[in-house]
Amino acid sequence: MGGVTPAALTRQIGPHRVAMRGTDTARPRCVALEGEIGAAALCTIYEQRPSPCREFAESWADGRRNERCDKARAAHGLPPLTPERPKRKRA
Repeated sequence: MGGVTPAALTRQIGPHRVAMRGTDTARPRCVALEGEIGAAALCTIYEQRPSPCREFAESWADGRRNERCDKARAAHGLPPLTPERPKRKRA
């Protein structure tokens, strides 16, 4: 499932590795992210998102807390997700 991430949205970071443009800045923001974080944000290449995004589970999606998810949310002033308040599912 999914496809190849568009090369124009990436930059080379090693001989065999690329990163999404915008993710290597002091205030990282992926070039494929659209909208306002915490209000209405979405990935514009969701079906073609890279493996780090595919492998990143939000807290409680699999019944377990993800400390990296909590840290990312805190960086944007958002509270951690709880088992009682899971992230809204994509339509």
